[in-house]
Amino acid sequence: DGGVTAEFRFILIALSSAFLQASTAQPAFPTEFPAGSSPLSPEALTKLVAGKVFKLKPATGAEIRVEYRDDWAYFNVGNSSDSGKWKAEGSAVCVEWRRIPPSCSEMRMVGDTLYTKRASNGEVLPMHPN
Repeated sequence: DGGVTAEFRFILIALSSAFLQASTAQPAFPTEFPAGSSPLSPEALTKLVAGKVFKLKPATGAEIRVEYRDDWAYFNVGNSSDSGKWKAEGSAVCVEWRRIPPSCSEMRMVGDTLYTKRASNGEVLPMHPN
């Protein structure tokens, strides 16, 4: 048995089991767009967001406010904010932020509701016009 006690083996098995469960657990938020969602053309997406302000409520963390001006986007979350040049590419909005790394967030429509998949963690959120 090589000097491994039964108690030590039990601890190893328990830790292995906990790690396996944690690594296969689903996130606590949706990562897929709702059924019936459809991608948008860059032109349709630009028309939907340009000149508008949206609020998004992630599963964890503070509410996110995003404003899309003609070619600049602004966001703020709590005490954090950034801005950058945005454009629609395919069915995504891509932003060259000034402080954080550039990112693209896929967007889709279901009925009259616009959804976005956050580039940071894949969470799918409805975008509520403000």
